[in-house]
Amino acid sequence: MHFKYTAVAASLTLALSLTGCGSDSDTNSTAGTSNTIKVIDGYLSQAEICIDQNKNSVCDAGELLPTLTNAKGEITIPADKAGYPIIARAIAGKTSDSDKPGTLGNSYELIAAAGSKVVTPFTTLASVQGKTLAQVASELNLPAEMISGDYVAMKASDNKAKEVHLLARSVTSELAPSVKDNQAAELTATTEKIQKEIDTQINAGEDLENITIEIDDSGKASSVTIIQSLDAYLKDGDSQFISMNQAYAIDEGIFKVSVSGEKQLTLTDKNSKVETINYTTEGNTLVVSSGANSERDTFIYIAENISLAVTEDSDLILWTKGDLQKSQPLAASYFEGKTWYYLSDDAPSQSKEAQPMVAKMVFGKDKVTITEPYSTKPTESMDLPWKMDGDKLFINFPEGDSDFSVTLYLEDKNMMAVYNYSESRMGVYDLFIKHEDMAKNLYNKWKK
Repeated sequence: MHFKYTAVAASLTLALSLTGCGSDSDTNSTAGTSNTIKVIDGYLSQAEICIDQNKNSVCDAGELLPTLTNAKGEITIPADKAGYPIIARAIAGKTSDSDKPGTLGNSYELIAAAGSKVVTPFTTLASVQGKTLAQVASELNLPAEMISGDYVAMKASDNKAKEVHLLARSVTSELAPSVKDNQAAELTATTEKIQKEIDTQINAGEDLENITIEIDDSGKASSVTIIQSLDAYLKDGDSQFISMNQAYAIDEGIFKVSVSGEKQLTLTDKNSKVETINYTTEGNTLVVSSGANSERDTFIYIAENISLAVTEDSDLILWTKGDLQKSQPLAASYFEGKTWYYLSDDAPSQSKEAQPMVAKMVFGKDKVTITEPYSTKPTESMDLPWKMDGDKLFINFPEGDSDFSVTLYLEDKNMMAVYNYSESRMGVYDLFIKHEDMAKNLYNKWKK
């Protein structure tokens, strides 16, 4: 956002009597009749669908349908493919969940048996654990008709469905990007841990519609408030934002934002100049106006600590409810043995036309392998030494290139926003992103 100081249903049940997903009992007996299904965490729109014709729980070449799920999570399986298991691919930066605004921050896959009317975390648990849905329901002590149907629609008439929905949306953050990568014992233990925390929240009288359960790196489960909409995000306390383009970032600095009246935002710029502007929200789009000027910024990702919006002129804006002027502790454990996708604007410091780049960084004990997977020009991988210099990550580049030095300011489960101390990038915030799909989709949307 560049203000430049003037603008800124009825439930569905399984057709196969609660059979387990991908089991030997799957046949092609339903072939000949098309099957309309729903993909549900909340309703997942813009999800990819694969027909697992060889029943190997992998979306292989030639198995992907040409269409995506609609806003209700629905898609019709053609008659000639209706007799096979269904894999739904939820893609970070592309797929949306009706539970929350923006796109997903992590990618995962769901799977269901042939003929199923729903594809959910519960049908996926059944497949990964090699059990029927009836067995899963019994072990979770939840109604079989709920975990085998549209539990989102059932919430209108049965409060128990709220518990089922909370468990489903909490489990998805623990699912692997590919069905095959899930470990049954680990997923079972994680699900049990989430359920215990849900019981704690129920006993405390918490509104289950407003939370999700997350498990941190130490294995601790805790309740996290869900952001219900872009409008709710804006109204929930003050915000800050800054362009991720170096020229704009230096020119404009950090804006502080508060909702000061009905559909009004008050902006304070880096020079303490205050302006009040009008705003509305249209789904994930923020529409702001001041006098004859107006602007539309589309939020791709919305979370408490890190939110990301793309402007009409294709700039990427970092929003937060946190503090862009207060660094956080950063340690070697954030990097060693891990892979990150580093997203930044590679444009010259005076250019306001973004040149986004993504660097894949694979960290070893003291070396990092860096490639640029989306570069238009082939680049060789670099193996460079890295270390922690206090709270800064330092990567020593060859002579002639600016060394890399950043420290942490904001983080959530899916990414980190870091401040860049590198000589050529001073004053800019960049992103370390966990999931390749999110990095690629942000890159493509920013590049436009």
